[in-house]
Amino acid sequence: MRRCSLGLLLLLACTTPSEEWPLEKAGRVGGSATVTSGLGGDVWAFLYAPGEGPPGPPSIPKLATAISALRLGSGDSRFVFGSVAPNPYRLWGFLDVDSSFDPAVDVLAQAGAGDRTGTGVELNLQPGQTLEQGLELSALVLHEPPAFRLESGETDVTLDGSLQNPVVLTLVSDPVDRLDPKRTAFHLGLVDSDSDGRPDDLDGDGVPDLSLQLFLRWLPRPGEDGSGGSVIVPLLFDPSPFLSALGGQLGTELAVTRLSGTVVPLAQRLVLEPGMLPSLTPVGAPPRGSYELIALAAGGQFWRLPNDLRGALVSQSTRFHFDRTGP
Repeated sequence: MRRCSLGLLLLLACTTPSEEWPLEKAGRVGGSATVTSGLGGDVWAFLYAPGEGPPGPPSIPKLATAISALRLGSGDSRFVFGSVAPNPYRLWGFLDVDSSFDPAVDVLAQAGAGDRTGTGVELNLQPGQTLEQGLELSALVLHEPPAFRLESGETDVTLDGSLQNPVVLTLVSDPVDRLDPKRTAFHLGLVDSDSDGRPDDLDGDGVPDLSLQLFLRWLPRPGEDGSGGSVIVPLLFDPSPFLSALGGQLGTELAVTRLSGTVVPLAQRLVLEPGMLPSLTPVGAPPRGSYELIALAAGGQFWRLPNDLRGALVSQSTRFHFDRTGP
């Protein structure tokens, strides 16, 4: 899985288009951002690969652009992606009301508490086309991203590939001196992704799905994995107390500051496609190598270890690796 800062992405997005596709075939994507009356801030807009971006697992956008708070305040709400290669994309954006977005830090390059987001839109840009698509940014973000550290304080965690000796990881909510501590926690609710008014049970185990997901994601080296999607290893935590407290009610949430999850070394391949539910396929024992630990909340807010804050905060530098693939 490719890793780079959004700051580097923004720099590349402003350079001359790649020679891989003829310039005369370049298109443009533009539109206006509609924000809640009386609100100001910076608007950030992104073009992702199809099916990627919030509310799914964290991913790097293909292109990014912005409308400054000054421009937005003067009535100019137009954004433009110029010289875009013809391809399918997913457009998504948000209003950063307090200018807390930091494109140079992976886990801070996302919406936070008080910001406004919208629904992603699938696009299919044809060669030379100028495509107009607006963004409505009105959905209130209630919480900060689910920032955390390991309770143990470990900075190098060896994961066991044996089912007889599973590893238990305890995560503690941590605002890392950059987030609002009153709105930083693990928030859990029931999922209704198809909007049918009933909690989802996507794996068919008879237990309603919770909105918070914890999993390890393999970070393959170049050439190690060409099968598409991501290889993940879920962390399993006991849902019983949360389901009991939620009482089957959609739209309610619980906030906790400490969670323990068991690493069951059975890997799955996660594939996301536009308009489809996530596809999970068993792949057996986790591949050897490095992993990142991800907490994924409703709406696509996430946190991961290690992250770009690791140079300043030891708690954010924890590395994970499987050194063997079975007993």
